Amino acid sequence: MGPKTSSGFYLSRTSAALLALLLAALLLALIVLASLYARTRGAELALPATEDPSCHNLTTPPVTFTSPPDATGRPGIWDNPRLPPDLVPLHYDLELWPRTEPDAGGNYPLSGQVNITISCVHGTDIVLLHSSNLNITLAQLAPLATGLNYKSQQTEGKQWHKLNNAARTYLHEEKVPSHLQDTHASSLYHGQSFNITHLWHTEVHQYLVLELERPLLAGNLYLLQLDYQGFLSVDYSGLFIAEYKDFDIDKVLVASELEPTSARTVYPCFDEPALKATFKTRIVHNSSYVALSNMPAIATSEREDKDGTKWTVTTFNTTLKMSTYITAFVVCDFDYVRTTERGNEIRVWARKEVIKNGFANFSLDIVGPIFSYMEDLFNVTYPLQKTDLVAMPDIGVAAMENWGLITFQETSLMYDPKQKFSNSKALTCLIVAHEIGHQWFGNLVTMKWWNDIWLNEGFASYFEYIGASFIDPKLKLNELFMMHNLVNIFERDSRASARAVSVKEEEINNVDLIEPLFDDFSYNKAAALIRMASTFLTEKLFLKGISSYLKKFSFSNADQDGLWNHLQMFIEEQDEVKLPKPLKNIMDSWTWKKGIPLVTLNTSTGMLSQGVLKMGSHDNLTSDSNHTWIIPISWMKNGVLQPSIWLDTKTKNVPEMKIIRDDEWILLNINVTGYYKTNYDVKNWNSIAKKLEEDIQVFVFGH
Repeated sequence: MGPKTSSGFYLSRTSAALLALLLAALLLALIVLASLYARTRGAELALPATEDPSCHNLTTPPVTFTSPPDATGRPGIWDNPRLPPDLVPLHYDLELWPRTEPDAGGNYPLSGQVNITISCVHGTDIVLLHSSNLNITLAQLAPLATGLNYKSQQTEGKQWHKLNNAARTYLHEEKVPSHLQDTHASSLYHGQSFNITHLWHTEVHQYLVLELERPLLAGNLYLLQLDYQGFLSVDYSGLFIAEYKDFDIDKVLVASELEPTSARTVYPCFDEPALKATFKTRIVHNSSYVALSNMPAIATSEREDKDGTKWTVTTFNTTLKMSTYITAFVVCDFDYVRTTERGNEIRVWARKEVIKNGFANFSLDIVGPIFSYMEDLFNVTYPLQKTDLVAMPDIGVAAMENWGLITFQETSLMYDPKQKFSNSKALTCLIVAHEIGHQWFGNLVTMKWWNDIWLNEGFASYFEYIGASFIDPKLKLNELFMMHNLVNIFERDSRASARAVSVKEEEINNVDLIEPLFDDFSYNKAAALIRMASTFLTEKLFLKGISSYLKKFSFSNADQDGLWNHLQMFIEEQDEVKLPKPLKNIMDSWTWKKGIPLVTLNTSTGMLSQGVLKMGSHDNLTSDSNHTWIIPISWMKNGVLQPSIWLDTKTKNVPEMKIIRDDEWILLNINVTGYYKTNYDVKNWNSIAKKLEEDIQVFVFGH
């Protein structure tokens, strides 16, 4: 090697070749990194491979939504009040972290994370779901492993999930496929995450809109992760915080009230009753509190936040397939009493002072027997293994039927054993029976859309009287129904403001139109019409059809036509009950019309006629005067029950109802089981009055 002739850095040919290869490799790496950055730039934030508690910390800077420049007034599927059929949620992995200490602004922070497994039914480049008053801090969408095509099927009334020929999972055993149990597992992802070009909220229909650079493909599964922040409510809706006293000590509790559309204020979701899914929930809370949800707790762990504060994380078992509005969460410092009924663990929770004084004992004594009675009545097993009933002071509603976690106003569930008044005891029986009835009507089988909310509330309101009478036979069913139901609804249904029980689906096209449907017509009138149908079908036939209806639509949804058509099958299988028209036609004549029929009998001619009842100052009722109800007429003559007839025309001559002798009389609508009022000629009224003076017992109560 020769001497260096000048200063500098010299390379051999071999060294130069090696350096060239290194530079080429570095250049290739930079190109790959740039490509990956371009793919993920519009997605706002990246999806962490594992759960990182710090991502929930409120100091995390919020994501700035990238609304498209022409978003205002730009037409799109977000203008529709209903979610498009493109995407179906299958499973939610949900974590909630409510704070019970206010921040500097006096608000109670809520942070959460939801991972939603979604099935794509129709290809789309827009993900639309509900979210209200939540600030999204992380958004990522990724495909799940290729070939995990989801199918849902029912076998003998039991709900199964099938994923790409994998082992079938029976939901009654509270299991879900492994890929749904841990949505953080990185092995689920297949291919690149989706570039979210725009992410924004709509105000009118409360949507979260994710616009994608490339479309989702029909038949595939995807995982949507959203981290978010919000605040607890103080008005007893959504996830709220409430103050109370226990042994004169100030306390707070956190609880949920999500019906009808407040789930979207707690976690982003597909917040429609027909979009049922399974849920696995974690609640992060103060270690001195207990956390409750729809299913039993299966694990607890400890988490430390960035400030060094330690929290308890309670994880709950995966739910059955259910609607968003009956998901439920409670964080409290309550005590409980417990029992078991047919393998169902029942706990009644309340303030420690209330539990100590024995106020929860009556409710605990009646809950199990009502569950068993309704199981036997419907011939459908209650599918959960635990039920918590929580009595909360000063909440906004009497009770809420959340599946496995029923919440009550304290005065609705607690009963002072020293109290002498039986009305309070009867009211507790009615409310508890109502909410237990909902476990089948509403939770197991749910209406497709809110226009049919009466399928939930009407059946629960009807069976509450049957359940209460079972607990205390001294609570006479017919008298109870008359006093608490018919008197009220007859007055309401005679007003100009009355409405029909049924509402067209397309008419409920705004979130503000849903809440008003929870009224006397969905509860009381619907219950009265169900009671009428049960009477003219006979209880045996009615319950047989209802049992089949519940099994057919378990873990699914139904509308009123589905109910009537299903019952019609059982009507056609027997010969004892004869109807003048199909059940749907009969019941449609009642559910689609407002007002009360007035049936008038002229006993001098035997002529029956129907019209619209007008009561007192409410005679401005507007109703279709040409409408004809199909009316079941039960009647007795001289104290002897007669075969029922049908009044399906404006007038009908019934020779058997003609009276000749002065001592004869006729009474229509026995026990007021028909939803109508009756009127007679003067002669028959006088005969009835005379008989009442002689022997009031000859008349069945209610006339």
